[in-house]
Amino acid sequence: MNKKTPTKAKSPVKRRRPSVNNTPTGNTTARGASRRPSDRDSFEEQLRAAISTVDAAYALTTPLLRSLENLLRLAARTINSGEASVLVRDGDSGGLKFLVAIGAVAHRLIGVRIPPGRGIAGFVFASGQPMAVADAKRESTFYAEIDRATGYSTETILATPLQLNGETVGVLEFVNRRSQPPYEPFAPHEMDWAARFADAIAALVDAHEATRLIETLFTRALETAADAEDGGKVSKSAGKTRRASQRQSSQDRGAALQRWLKTVQAAPDHRELVSLALTLHEVASRGEAERTMCREMLESLARWTGQRRTTGSGADFLF
Repeated sequence: MNKKTPTKAKSPVKRRRPSVNNTPTGNTTARGASRRPSDRDSFEEQLRAAISTVDAAYALTTPLLRSLENLLRLAARTINSGEASVLVRDGDSGGLKFLVAIGAVAHRLIGVRIPPGRGIAGFVFASGQPMAVADAKRESTFYAEIDRATGYSTETILATPLQLNGETVGVLEFVNRRSQPPYEPFAPHEMDWAARFADAIAALVDAHEATRLIETLFTRALETAADAEDGGKVSKSAGKTRRASQRQSSQDRGAALQRWLKTVQAAPDHRELVSLALTLHEVASRGEAERTMCREMLESLARWTGQRRTTGSGADFLF
């Protein structure tokens, strides 16, 4: 009987793990393969959807608000005030609204509006002169609605205008002391300190207003572009070509933004600057010759204004 030769045990077969593809599933194509029209359309739709969800609000203004709040806290500590706030112009009619506030009722003040000509802050804003009040409730210009809305009791006030380049852009206001009532009135030297803080705060307020308008313009421009895309889809279903249905000239978009800009509540000087920028963009976007013309005109204008500042005359201005 033949003996069977012992066989070696077979080593376990190593199976390869299936490769894991971390690429998201969906409208993907093989490497080197051309993308089909449906894939391209889907990608463009996703891109437009992503753009439409971009929220530019507060992306630039938030750091400015933090700086304003920090400076306001420093000013309040220096003047020994328990409550302090920055009020800014609200539209073109002379009204005010609270932009930044610190203190026990600060969260109730943000965004609250004061009608034109009302309150001590309104008087300071209209007159451009600081004001210190030892007994607010006996002051005829005191606006008691703020106290009723917040539950706070205003006793003493120091308010000074926020001025920049000769224009009043808001009001810096301090209320009560950090001690217990009866509160010591604010002193004349503290009005001088408040005025120094007001110079720095006014520059930040102006920057915030301009930046907020630019952010709003950016958001509106995205919405205008999205509206143009939506209009293109409707036209395509009517039988027009895709290119023709989605075409909207920069001149039309610029005109739409100019019309919208007139409805925005913003400082007139800021609105005018943005309007000039939109006009310049509309002209420069027409071609290389227009861009060159705009650049040369701006350079000439810069030389002219620089010369006027130096000599006080612009009679020899030449393009």
